[in-house]
Amino acid sequence: MARRIKTAFIDAARIVEMERAELKKTVQEWSRPRKLAAFAKGPQFLTETLKRFPKTMWGYTQKKGNWTITQVLWHLADQEANLYVRLRRAIAEPGGFVSPYDQNLWAEQLQYSKSAPEQARDIILLLRMANTDLLRRVPAKSWKGKVKHPEWGNLSLEYLVGLNIWHFEHHLGQMERRYQEWKSR
Repeated sequence: MARRIKTAFIDAARIVEMERAELKKTVQEWSRPRKLAAFAKGPQFLTETLKRFPKTMWGYTQKKGNWTITQVLWHLADQEANLYVRLRRAIAEPGGFVSPYDQNLWAEQLQYSKSAPEQARDIILLLRMANTDLLRRVPAKSWKGKVKHPEWGNLSLEYLVGLNIWHFEHHLGQMERRYQEWKSR
């Protein structure tokens, strides 16, 4: 059951952070089959979400610093590619290191805003299917395999899956916000 937060006592930025933390925790508490089912539905959710937004507005943002739908798609493609490596490392080489990356630097230096959003979408769909297939075929003990992240410490395969379910949903919501801003301009 969702609880109401009184905005008169907590600043809006703090509310958003509290909601994010609660949602991340909720997903991490799901059973493995539920996580796998939600993870597998990512491509369907992305496809359905994108159908609602006219392509003419995919480059729109109301406020400098907010990512456009195109930029979000490229971020998700890069995140899915990083996840592809992280999952495989957790399974094949548990205890190995994975690299962090600066998402804002990637967005700027890789020129997300000038890149073809359809390519990003296709990368996401293909890699999510490959990641899902991998997760379906590995034994249960592999879900406890961990990788070492220099900023976040030891991360299990199970944790990575849960985190990426939340992350994907978070960015679908970000796309919806851009669409609402575009509609209300």
